[in-house]
Amino acid sequence: MLTIAGAAALITGTPASAAGTKTCATDQGAVYDICFDSDGDKFIVNDLRSDGMRAVVKWKAMDGSGRVGQCADTDGAFNAAEVCNYDFAEGRNNYVLFTGFAQKGPRGEQQFISFTYTGYISPR
Repeated sequence: MLTIAGAAALITGTPASAAGTKTCATDQGAVYDICFDSDGDKFIVNDLRSDGMRAVVKWKAMDGSGRVGQCADTDGAFNAAEVCNYDFAEGRNNYVLFTGFAQKGPRGEQQFISFTYTGYISPR
């Protein structure tokens, strides 16, 4: 199991796409999509597989607050993406680390774990 705290070493060279204010995962696109949008400090998670599992993005704010959280798409595959809106401290060096996974129920085993991605709170 990959944890956000232990995954910082994976940040360098991790595939990600950044368009405008969004940083999105590219490694689990057949199972789920996850993005961080710095315009509004939003995480977006979309379940793309009808397998009875939820798609989840787990995050950690690197803005001095120590905040952590999760955002889950729990209404089944191929519905609208779940958008979770947060308010992170703005700052040139502030960012979030985020990882996606799928799981059966809120406490199921994490499967299809993504790389850990970096999303900058204040666009660069």
